[in-house]
Amino acid sequence: LDTMKEKRISFKEVEEKFGVEPSKVTDVLGLMGDASDNIPGVHGIGPKTAIKLIKEFGSIEGLLENADKLEGGLKDKINAERKSAELSKRLATIHTSVKLPFTWEDFAMKAPHLNELREMLKGFEFSSLVTELAPKEGLKRDKYQLVTTEEEIKALCKKLRSAELIAFDTETTSLDTMQAHLVGLSFSWAKGEAAYIPVGHVTEDQQLFPDEQSSSKPKQPDIKMVWKYLKPIFADPNIKKAGQNCKYDLEILANCGVEVEGIVCDTMIASYVLNPAGPHNMDDLAQQFLDHTTIKYEEVTGKGKKQINFSEVAIEKACEYSSEDADVTLRLAEIFLPQIRGSQFEKLFFEMEMPLMRVLLKMELAGIKLDAAYLNELGKSFGISLAKLEKEIFKEAGAEFNINSPKQLGVILFEKMGLPGGKKTKTGYSTDVDALTSLSENYKLPELVLGYRSLSKLKGTYIDSLPDLLDPRTGRIHTSYNQTVAETGRLSSSDPNLQNIPIRTNEGLQIRKAFIAEDGYVLMSADYSQIELRILAHIAQEKELISAFNSGVDVHAVTAGGIFGVEPAEVTKEQRAVGKTVNFATIYGQSAFGLSKQLKIGVDMASEYIDNYFKRYPSVAKYREEAFEAARKNGYVETLFGRRRYAPDINSFNGNIRQNAERMAFNTIFQGTAADIIKKAMIVADAGLNTVSKHARMLLQVHDELIFEVPVADVEKVKKFVTDAMCNVVKLDVPLTVDVGIGKSWAEC
Repeated sequence: LDTMKEKRISFKEVEEKFGVEPSKVTDVLGLMGDASDNIPGVHGIGPKTAIKLIKEFGSIEGLLENADKLEGGLKDKINAERKSAELSKRLATIHTSVKLPFTWEDFAMKAPHLNELREMLKGFEFSSLVTELAPKEGLKRDKYQLVTTEEEIKALCKKLRSAELIAFDTETTSLDTMQAHLVGLSFSWAKGEAAYIPVGHVTEDQQLFPDEQSSSKPKQPDIKMVWKYLKPIFADPNIKKAGQNCKYDLEILANCGVEVEGIVCDTMIASYVLNPAGPHNMDDLAQQFLDHTTIKYEEVTGKGKKQINFSEVAIEKACEYSSEDADVTLRLAEIFLPQIRGSQFEKLFFEMEMPLMRVLLKMELAGIKLDAAYLNELGKSFGISLAKLEKEIFKEAGAEFNINSPKQLGVILFEKMGLPGGKKTKTGYSTDVDALTSLSENYKLPELVLGYRSLSKLKGTYIDSLPDLLDPRTGRIHTSYNQTVAETGRLSSSDPNLQNIPIRTNEGLQIRKAFIAEDGYVLMSADYSQIELRILAHIAQEKELISAFNSGVDVHAVTAGGIFGVEPAEVTKEQRAVGKTVNFATIYGQSAFGLSKQLKIGVDMASEYIDNYFKRYPSVAKYREEAFEAARKNGYVETLFGRRRYAPDINSFNGNIRQNAERMAFNTIFQGTAADIIKKAMIVADAGLNTVSKHARMLLQVHDELIFEVPVADVEKVKKFVTDAMCNVVKLDVPLTVDVGIGKSWAEC
């Protein structure tokens, strides 16, 4: 049985393939060899000759006994490689006489050992396989209740007020909080007990028989009556609450005019703080911590073209689905909170991540104004530039082709033009960024294609897409900030991603011009200067770096002086650029090979630069080794604020995997600490901004930069407040400095 092709092979198929009966296959393989199984065979003898010889002499042994009967070169080949032929036959022969301690019955299909299988799959985080192959009897849903009458809501509120901790969840019409409408609310106040209040379902009755509502179908309560009882529950800080991805629910409730106080646990954030590697979605967390397979969203709404909106889901089905979400959230909170309280994660969770969630909520609701008319004109300009680039590419290639097709580009570069270094994959030649960047050093076409790709991506990702993301009510772009994605602790941005607009290119600057302030306001950018290098100086206690930052001298020139053996004052512009690159390469844990590619120099020279860097800053070299040693011992690294990232591959026997883990671990210490510092700065800035300027708002965070919208009259006050807040949020052995820019657009900042 060929299990790869699900095909059975009999005598007939063997003879068709090998030209001999099955018992002679090892003889044929012994002569022709089999590279996939490392069977050498006899050099120069292929399948046809092997089959002919075995048919004539019956076996390899028969052939070797009669080798003198052969003629010319064939005779010489066989005699020269007699031992190889004998060895190859032995290698190709499956030994069928080995005694095995099994019977045929042992291989019959049996039910798996579910407990052992479940633990193994959970250990490898194969959540889908746990659900599919080893599901456990899940949480009981028999105490979930549908709440639709005023009396039932009053009874529910009584339970919520008396509970130590409650969990809540919202069901809506969309994942986009600015467009979503509330469909229902669920609450859980004890394990296995939960309730669902439907408020926005489009029921069959309402769709088809508006005047003849069936008494057998559940009615939905009036939303005003619902808020009459629930608003005080949500607003009461003494009623402790938990949620999963609370920011989404808070945004939905804020759009309904509902304020929420007393949130003590977002289970998604709690999971992230305990182990940033994740996953942090509810389905996986339920599987991992509760051995429970949740009802999936697509199970209630369907898939693909047949998928319905949640508002169209039957109320009884929605009740079970949403109540389970609240029940699971409560159980997870009761698992995570004891692990966080009293641990090193306590301050990180309660004083940084949970307050930050509120700050991000305000930023998302605020959004940023977009100049759609300017963006439309910019799109036309980019289109003209792309058309011009396309003509240049076709002229250089000597043919027209689909520039976006890697396969066609590979043929042009490596077959038609005959450029060196073509690496073929299963789908054609590799034309990724690395391949084209390497070629562009000596050839024009790859350079043109890189420019075309970059411009095309910017046009598609931002210029063409941003107008579609404008909120029609606010006329602003409302990005979403993700707290639980980047393992370093950094925030990420999506729908749209405003953190990936290039900052050092003219095209990126042109796109940033589209982000503008309202009339009577300006945008203000506050950007930490060299924050990761300052953190390195502080953590490594590198005296020369500390001295450079405290005296305000050019730290890149100091580094370049150490690399090139000159005084900082004598460093050239080119040498300073190398010093800057090496400074950041150290933080990123870059190897000599990586640095050589970045600086376009030899690996030996790059290695010399790195050696000279560590000679200049010996405490950095010492700390680096100490950090690696601690990571190997503990299996994780930590930021200054106790944020932990695990590095399971740091003890790998595979050198490449181990070095990659080392780079990741070392970089996390500094990038993660920088992320923590700006998060603290955001919390402080948000808390005091309103006292300085009632109408100033923090709008965006892009790694080390914060963007504010400020009334023109309040610019100087806000500038001083923000600078002080960012510079004094943490005390290091070196000063934190902030570069502030002001303008009508983000680009002007």
